[in-house]
Amino acid sequence: QFLYFIGRVMSTEKRDRIAAIEKRAQERWAAEKPFEADPSAGKEKVFVTAPSPNVTGPLHLAHAFTLSKAEFAVRYWRMKGRVALFPFGFHASGTT
Repeated sequence: QFLYFIGRVMSTEKRDRIAAIEKRAQERWAAEKPFEADPSAGKEKVFVTAPSPNVTGPLHLAHAFTLSKAEFAVRYWRMKGRVALFPFGFHASGTT
């Protein structure tokens, strides 16, 4: 319903620009594989989790803040040479 609402509110030009940006991002992600971690790389492994947004309430700034901190931690550990994985959509308890 939300995407339907956004589609009706946005102009066609704006939707096309967003689609083009998303396409470039998807291509870059496919090439760079930032959401994959090679467990056989022989490096120390780091697994970062954060609770996914609660579906019973509206999204707000705290959700972005929480996920940004987790992404920052993954980038930090990767820069330190470790194999780091942040599987978005997994709760801190490891459930989906």
